Amino acid sequence: MDKFTKQFIEKQLTDYPKMDEYIMQRRLELKYPMGQVDENIGGSSAGGVSNPTERTVMTINSDKRLTQLEKTKEAIEKVLDTLDVNSYSLVELRYWTKPQTRTWIGIAKEIGYSERQCYNVRDLIIDNIGKELGMA
Repeated sequence: MDKFTKQFIEKQLTDYPKMDEYIMQRRLELKYPMGQVDENIGGSSAGGVSNPTERTVMTINSDKRLTQLEKTKEAIEKVLDTLDVNSYSLVELRYWTKPQTRTWIGIAKEIGYSERQCYNVRDLIIDNIGKELGMA
């Protein structure tokens, strides 16, 4: 896996605690778009879905950004569910604790791993998330 893919996955892992918020926000953006454009200027039927509820559901179901957010959340959860207590603590300390004041050495001491073990666990987690996302 290349460096940029790993960085992308680490960013997604960092954002995981806010993922539900991002998904809800995107759903609201799709459900209540700002500045809706009237595409029926000529007055004739465009042949599309005329029911607003159906149109909203179709928009939500076909939105690539929303689909990617949901897929990413699901992939991260699937990998997190496989982790032991120390590995999960590593993720919490490294990616979700704000402000981030611990180095890898500090995290290693706190969970009882060596610094090298921490890097290996991180790489394994990132690789597994990448596989779930089809990026590895």
